[in-house]
Amino acid sequence: MFTRACSVSFGVAFLLGTAAVFAGEWCTAIDGTTLRCGGERVKIEGIQAPQLGEPGGEQARERLQRRIRSGEVVVQRGGVDKYGRTLARVYVNGDRITQIDVTARSTKPR
Repeated sequence: MFTRACSVSFGVAFLLGTAAVFAGEWCTAIDGTTLRCGGERVKIEGIQAPQLGEPGGEQARERLQRRIRSGEVVVQRGGVDKYGRTLARVYVNGDRITQIDVTARSTKPR
C-alpha cells in the first residue's frame, strides 16, 4: 500500500513539473488577494483589491471568502513574492478566481 501511494505521488509530481497542485485544500481569505492554506500564505495571481484598512477592503475579503467556500479549491503554485507569499493560480470547482470575483459589482444602471 505504501509503495503504491509513493509511486502515485511521484508520478503526479513528475506530471506537474515544478508547479505543485493540490485539490480540496482548506483555505481562508486573509484579505481580498491573499489566502491562508494551512500555514502557507498564498497570493492569488492576477487580482488586485484594496487593503483591509482601505475603503472596500473588508468587502473584498468577504467576497473572496464566499468564493472559496463555494466549492473545491485547487491551488496551482508558482513562485514566491518579495513578502514570502506563494504566488498561485487558484481555482474553485475548476474555474479560476479572477478580478471579477473580488471586485464590487456595479449597481449603476447601464
